[in-house]
Amino acid sequence: MTYRGYFKVAIWLPAVLLPILLMIDAFYFSKPLQGGVEQFFLLYVLGFGLAAYVLFAVFSLRVISKKTELEVLRLARWAPVIFIPFYGIPWILYGVGCLIFGRLAGFGMMFLWLAYTPYVLVVGVFFSFVTIFLFKVMRKFSLFSERH
Repeated sequence: MTYRGYFKVAIWLPAVLLPILLMIDAFYFSKPLQGGVEQFFLLYVLGFGLAAYVLFAVFSLRVISKKTELEVLRLARWAPVIFIPFYGIPWILYGVGCLIFGRLAGFGMMFLWLAYTPYVLVVGVFFSFVTIFLFKVMRKFSLFSERH
């Protein structure tokens, strides 16, 4: 495995695991959602950032395929900050959509994502450092090939 392969797996692993964990939670541990599709969309797609993370993963995948190992490590450190616009855009689009259809609550939705930003940053920094730490441990034991 190359360093690019490692970081590609590290990028896509949350995009695969988070929906599975959320479905397990929704079906086995929580009361069924009473708000229907809109509540599901607000909670999982916007709140947990599923749509944002998939867009971020696609973007990141394209970016890291052209970077050196040192540049990829630097991007991994900055990943939580780079993710913030990806997290905010779906919230803003949802708010604009609500305003277009005459729901004034859309105005608040355009800014509500800012309240979640500190949580996104803290969780992102934690997982970013775990990813970098595991990479350095694996590199120390020479588990990566030198081919690009």
